[in-house]
Amino acid sequence: MIRQFLRTCSFAINLDRKEFDPFFQPGMSRADFLLFSRAVVCETKEVERLDIEKQIQKLASKGKMRTDVFNRYFCNSIFNALRKGNDQIGDTKRALNLPNALGLIVLENCIAEKMSALTLASAANQTMPGQASVAGILCLDFTNYLERPDGDKIRPCQLLLRPTEQASTLGPRCETIIEKFCKHQGIPFRRGFKLDSADQLWHARPDGTYQKYTANITFAIEPKAQVTQTN
Repeated sequence: MIRQFLRTCSFAINLDRKEFDPFFQPGMSRADFLLFSRAVVCETKEVERLDIEKQIQKLASKGKMRTDVFNRYFCNSIFNALRKGNDQIGDTKRALNLPNALGLIVLENCIAEKMSALTLASAANQTMPGQASVAGILCLDFTNYLERPDGDKIRPCQLLLRPTEQASTLGPRCETIIEKFCKHQGIPFRRGFKLDSADQLWHARPDGTYQKYTANITFAIEPKAQVTQTN
């Protein structure tokens, strides 16, 4: 979804255009887009082929394990996609002589019912330290929604950033992308939510056969600025 949308945006340059071919030597990989007047090199990755039933079948017999260990098995294909995205961004920055451009990977879940953006955020958080060319990873899921205790249905978008001042400038830019995408799709867009806690479970029968996926999420709502009138 988001890749197709970016192809229509005025602030995005599609690097598949033939005019960019001469810049990339044989063996160099290429990212998908330049965003915001070449300030951002962006690669989009869609997660759609992960065999969740097979993964759960293999992991069910291993018992309880730490999140990072679980991710190493379950999210291996996502890890590989993030590593490839990092290489594509790095090569693109070198090919186009954009050493100060920010690297952004947009990671989108396209698997219905069996996974969510929470899985992507967990994998992104674990691999971020090793992605030297990436300043931020934007995790999206417009296929599924999570339901809050009050019945409100949400599709969370989580941006993971390096703890640098330069990387922090990706925040407003990513917000612009999502706001315009939601407007284009007719999806209500809400600001001011910060992820507080999240839990997800893949349920299996005693023989390891996959049953269902459940997820719970809690947001901390940041206080709004108040205007006080004085005489």
